[in-house]
Amino acid sequence: MSRFNVTAALLAACLVLVILGGHNSAQAAVARVKLTNDAHPGKCVLDANTVLSPGQSGKLPDHPCAGATCDSDGHVTIKTCRAVAPPKGCKQRDFVNTNRSFPECCERAYDCNKHI
Repeated sequence: MSRFNVTAALLAACLVLVILGGHNSAQAAVARVKLTNDAHPGKCVLDANTVLSPGQSGKLPDHPCAGATCDSDGHVTIKTCRAVAPPKGCKQRDFVNTNRSFPECCERAYDCNKHI
């Protein structure tokens, strides 16, 4: 499965989330997609370097912070961080540490300035 299909699944999940939950929703986007490769039967192949067995979880490659859990038959459940509004008077910035595992990598930095 190509990186395009993973990206398309995430975008579709985000669109459904916006339509159903509105822009103030604090939910995460969740997508389920089949990612298989004949060289790894019964496993989930996220990319050439990331192969998960059923029940195994990890971070989604090529994404700063998203989790992937291998279900059965090569299906992967992908979750993104919850949408959280920044504190009043602050702007949301980048993830604090994308090297952390999911969901710990979801922590965001804020730029809080009284002149915003």
